Order: sequence, then structure tokens, then C-alpha cells
Amino acid sequence: MSAPVTPDRALLERWLNAGAVQNYLCEHCDNLHISEIRSQEGVLDSRLIPESFGLLFTTELEIRPMALLALTADLGRLNMEYPLLKLFLDIVDDATPQLVAAAIFPGNAGITETQFNHFVAMTMQAMLQLAEECLRLDYLFSEDGATRQRPRSVVH
Repeated sequence: MSAPVTPDRALLERWLNAGAVQNYLCEHCDNLHISEIRSQEGVLDSRLIPESFGLLFTTELEIRPMALLALTADLGRLNMEYPLLKLFLDIVDDATPQLVAAAIFPGNAGITETQFNHFVAMTMQAMLQLAEECLRLDYLFSEDGATRQRPRSVVH
């Protein structure tokens, strides 16, 4: 087993490429963007960021303003369904609301390539499932512009 290292952006990029995770380095923010997640319907961005405490993996989903109340009510359940992710709403007056999904790996003591691959795979799977569920629940803008059939539920 290899010794844990504190990875820099270049090492993270090598590890992502070795693990066949499509990514690119953004010239505007200097972060590694994850193409597979970013290409999903309703996803605005997804990136892996080296921080002083370890690694931060975030994904932003574009919320339909009309779905904001329903999503707010469902946020507790979603946080329980996806325990690897921390989910919160980002609402700014002049922008479309976003659901932010974040995962951290507290690796300031170092991380091995095997640990990194496991973290990335689990986080990507959770983020892709979250995006799919939010799309199915009609919380996100869809590419075809059609409103999906909402699941029927009774509120008492």
C-alpha cells in the first residue's frame, strides 16, 4: 500500500485520468471539473477542489423556482437518503435557485490513490443518483422543457 500524500491539483488530475474519470481544468477558477456529472440534465457544475483540510467535491443543480417550496420541504429526507453528501439550498435574489451537494474527504493528513478512487466513485454515484431523483421529482429544469408527472402524495 502506498503512503498517504497531500495531493496537489496536478496529482488529483493524474489520479482522475488514471481512474478514467473525465475531467478538465477550468481556466477561470483553476478547479477540476467532472465532465460526467456536469453533462447530466439539470446540473450546472461539478468540481473537485483541493483545500487545506482535504478535498471538497461539489455539484450544483439548477432548481425550478416553482419547485423551491417542495424541495425545501424534502431537503431533510434527501439529506438522510444521501448521507455521504451535505445538501443545502443556495438562493440569491438575481439568480436561479440551486441545490448544492457537497462531500469532503478530510485528508490534511494525506490520502492514498486507492482512498481517493473510492471517495470519488462513491461521491459520483451519490451525486448522479441525487440528480436523477431531483429530475424525476420535477425539481430541476429539464432539457426538453416539459414538466414531468409529479408523484401523487397526500399532505395532511
